[in-house]
Amino acid sequence: MKKIVLSLLCIGGFLYAKENIHSVVPLAESLKISADMMNKELPVMVDAELRHDKVEIDGNTMILKFTLVNFTKKEMNANRLKSLIEADIRKNVCDDVDSQMMLKKGMQVVYDYVDKNNQHITQFHYDTATCGLKPRRKIKVDDVNMVKRQKK
Repeated sequence: MKKIVLSLLCIGGFLYAKENIHSVVPLAESLKISADMMNKELPVMVDAELRHDKVEIDGNTMILKFTLVNFTKKEMNANRLKSLIEADIRKNVCDDVDSQMMLKKGMQVVYDYVDKNNQHITQFHYDTATCGLKPRRKIKVDDVNMVKRQKK
């Protein structure tokens, strides 16, 4: 199972889109572009136990779908899976500078796991709150005027 954790850290989820598209197009659209790019490479075996199947977008939420190919839900229940990998996934998502930027723009990330029989096991959700980040607030005209006044 440790291989799963290490492999997940290498995936980097939604960071496959290396061009900085996220700064020039709306969030939902940039997520769709990123998901389309990722899905061209999927499915892929992350290691002997985990397959990254696909990426889905639901509004501002990126859902990364995984299958535990050697386990049933009974063998790998939600609590066991969480105890094995959730802290490392959280660190990967929440500590990455590019991820933080996207989360602050309103993106949410979901890691979704099913067993070898396609039975749902669990999901891990990440957003600004779960990562302890402050959402990026929109700049208002009053803010710009205040900055201009301070420069005088």
